[in-house]
Amino acid sequence: MTPALTQDGAVSRLRLRLQEEEHNGLAFAFRFRLIALGIVAVWLLFAAGPARVGIGVGACVTMMASAWIVYALRSSPQARAVQLAVTVLDVTVITIGTLVPIPGAPDNGLWLEQVFGRRSLFLYLVIYLTASALSYSVRTVILTGAASLVALIGSFIWTALDQARAYGIDLAGAVDLWPMARGIFARLIGPGFVTPEAFLIQQLIFMTLCTGFIAIAVWRARAHLGRTLSAESERNNLARYFSPNLVDRLAGAENDFEAGRESKATVLFVDVVGFTRLMEGQPPQQTINFLRVFHQRMAECIFAHGGTLDKFIGDGVMATFGTPDAQPDDETRALRCALDMVRSVEAWNRGRRTRGLPAVRIAVGVHVGPVLMGAIGSPNRLEYSAVGDTVNVASRLEHLARAHDAAIVASAETLAAAVNSGGFGAADSKHFRPVGAVQVPGRGEPVEVFVVPISNVTAR
Repeated sequence: MTPALTQDGAVSRLRLRLQEEEHNGLAFAFRFRLIALGIVAVWLLFAAGPARVGIGVGACVTMMASAWIVYALRSSPQARAVQLAVTVLDVTVITIGTLVPIPGAPDNGLWLEQVFGRRSLFLYLVIYLTASALSYSVRTVILTGAASLVALIGSFIWTALDQARAYGIDLAGAVDLWPMARGIFARLIGPGFVTPEAFLIQQLIFMTLCTGFIAIAVWRARAHLGRTLSAESERNNLARYFSPNLVDRLAGAENDFEAGRESKATVLFVDVVGFTRLMEGQPPQQTINFLRVFHQRMAECIFAHGGTLDKFIGDGVMATFGTPDAQPDDETRALRCALDMVRSVEAWNRGRRTRGLPAVRIAVGVHVGPVLMGAIGSPNRLEYSAVGDTVNVASRLEHLARAHDAAIVASAETLAAAVNSGGFGAADSKHFRPVGAVQVPGRGEPVEVFVVPISNVTAR
């Protein structure tokens, strides 16, 4: 996470989103566990002998009840403690339900021989561990794996004691305990299988690896969600400034937007002429609605020509062409955008006239030159913007449109660069007429300008 994202609350939003996913994961795991345990219970009714049905179905019902407890208390402050207790309970139930001998069987020891021969407990624990991934919680996966490892070790001790009792071996009084226990396990797993040590270590390693892989898979899924949310947040922020065709490229770039960078750009200013008078007597909501429609129309023109929407300034809009990277046709796109803005407002006026509303007039100023691009503002409220003399001149040209009864005022440098690029043909340049050098307020040297009279631009 970058510092800007942290200050903007992205980390908190990500943490909240992950908590929501864990919450949803518990609900999903609850439903899935009910289905799985129901299937196992039905299977036991047909596959298990009459003496084993009660134990198996009882274990399934117990785990269904424990799953409901976790689900019911998922929003409680004690939810994690409950989940910890229920995980230990479930692993214990699986262990007891798997290893407990058949009631009334003539040889209880035979059951444990079959259990270890088939590795039933191990497989059930692996299934339970795998299902824990549905919780979308790394903590739950690791907890389940740890409890399963303890259960496996406990099952070996349980089996050794039970088999020693069945064969009349006194393990408690034995001096060399492990050799005697090893002999018991050798009989259980068969001499042609593996050594008892390998049998035990193999299961422990397998369970540990399963825990690690599943935990990593859940962690990566959570990390992917975090990266996706962060990237989407960054993309949405960029979409406020850049045209859609640049957003995807910039979202994956490593540019440091807070560092200032000087470059050539074409700057465009547009605002509503006589906005105060136009909105006089209008309720505030009507003014807000007007600005929303105006800003949307101007933004559509800017994005349609590949420009960057720098900022909204009350009833005005500032845009740049050539940021973050200059293009050979920046001036052409800026001037065509200005023409389209006037046409868009004229189309808007046709609809306003039918509703008896006054016409809207805009003024546009365009100038090309060096600008300094970078993030300005306070650490908590940064804005990526262009500053410099070029910006000031473009703003002054927009204000000069009123004095020349023009819709667009563009500097001669801008028009010349557009024509020289080859993309601004006679059909476009015919709208502009020269005015000559004009004095721009706040600037010592006059600026050669061309204007587009209001009557020269019509809707296409």
